Amino acid sequence: MRRTMNELQWSLFDLDDNKAAHLADPSVRKVRGDRTLVPDAATEERFWSHVVRSRRCYFWTGAVSSPDGYGRITFRRNNRQRAMSAHRFALLLKYPELSAAGDDNSALESIGEHHCNEPLCVRVDPEHVQIGTQATNLAYAVMLGRHRGPIPTALQSRVSRSLAIRDYLTRGGDPERTSELFGAAEPLDQLHLF
Repeated sequence: MRRTMNELQWSLFDLDDNKAAHLADPSVRKVRGDRTLVPDAATEERFWSHVVRSRRCYFWTGAVSSPDGYGRITFRRNNRQRAMSAHRFALLLKYPELSAAGDDNSALESIGEHHCNEPLCVRVDPEHVQIGTQATNLAYAVMLGRHRGPIPTALQSRVSRSLAIRDYLTRGGDPERTSELFGAAEPLDQLHLF
């Protein structure tokens, strides 16, 4: 029996013929990224299941983005998916209108500013995460003396710190001790992640 090139490629993955045919079928709908997809109740519940609250910050314990150390969440529905920073997702829960992009796309251009300087914080509060723009975020960075030009530095230490905090909290660590154990986050410019 002679195999086609496509069959040979799929055989490398040790898939049965039905599965291989399904995956190779161009009519099968692929998942598409959709920046306007809004979270549903199940996604919101999944989000909060990855949050550990302290008196100060609400720490995200799900996926962590590298190299910046921010939390990330991806959700999908009906062959559409959306990935975003966890703090942006928290803002969407409090301000659903951020999902609707107007003609000027201003809602999609807004960012989540971390005034607590904790990359894993998802607490929507004036002292923690709030709505801002890239311009206001950079002005805040200059005001704090943390503006370092167009490329943030020390990102690897931020992601390592975020991963260590996440691991500590998911193993039952006391969220009130994170600053004591891991120190304050290096305050760098917030990156536009969505």
